[in-house]
Amino acid sequence: PFTNEHFAAFCLSMLGQPYWYGTALHKCSESLRASKARQYPSHYGSSRTSRYRQDIAKKKVCADCMGGAKGYAWTNGGQGVLEAIGTDKTFEKKSGSNGCPDKSSNSMFSWAKSKGMDWGTIDTLPDIVGLAVRFDGHVGYTVGGGYAVEWRGFAYGCVKTKIKGRGWTHWYKLPFIDYNDGADQATPPNTNVTLGSRLLKKGMVGADVKAMQELLMQIGYKLPKYGADSEFGAETEAAVMAFQEDEGLEQDGKYGDQTHAALMDAVADDDEGKQDEPVPEETPETEDT
Repeated sequence: PFTNEHFAAFCLSMLGQPYWYGTALHKCSESLRASKARQYPSHYGSSRTSRYRQDIAKKKVCADCMGGAKGYAWTNGGQGVLEAIGTDKTFEKKSGSNGCPDKSSNSMFSWAKSKGMDWGTIDTLPDIVGLAVRFDGHVGYTVGGGYAVEWRGFAYGCVKTKIKGRGWTHWYKLPFIDYNDGADQATPPNTNVTLGSRLLKKGMVGADVKAMQELLMQIGYKLPKYGADSEFGAETEAAVMAFQEDEGLEQDGKYGDQTHAALMDAVADDDEGKQDEPVPEETPETEDT
């Protein structure tokens, strides 16, 4: 449990289970339906009651999009969940356990970034299973081969969909999942990655790394040995940490949202300062006599 491969396999095993808004791997029951109807009346209107009661009769296990991952964590990696589907068995679950807070899909993305997890825009999606893919208000989970599993909505339930064309904007690693890839395997080298579109850290390679190195050197952080070589090595990490210290940021050597914003501001100030410098007047040439 808690490896990315195990999490992806668990997501696949949940295909066909229903989507109930505000749930995180609950055994479908009338008491749960009534409780959620009071809590979220717009999602549990009378027109949906018969379908919810079908799920109850079939003894299914429900979740919403973020609830699939939260429920996995809160049941110690899905222990007992599959055995409960279609049977009278139940399973233990503790909200907030195993390092997974109770957050919405949007706030989970923000929290993962604050924890220093790898992330990027969807065009930088690495070939790793168990990643979260998201757009505003929704999340799914990569399962390989260009597909994701998502608790898509009331009309769909838990389904497997093609990643391409679904409108995903970002990917990220979930802090409570072990991706077993060290510090260097977040994204393969990509010559077209835009600076600020993913978390950068030691071991990574790309055009965005080179752009960061060039900007650091522009504002006085020297890289004397390797320069802007597109590789995030120890020299670059030291420069990033020095910049973070000067800006009053956490000195973790990683180039994330806050460091990117600070660097863009510093570069803008540097450019503005250069524009304000007086241009020396040319000395008129004297004719030879």
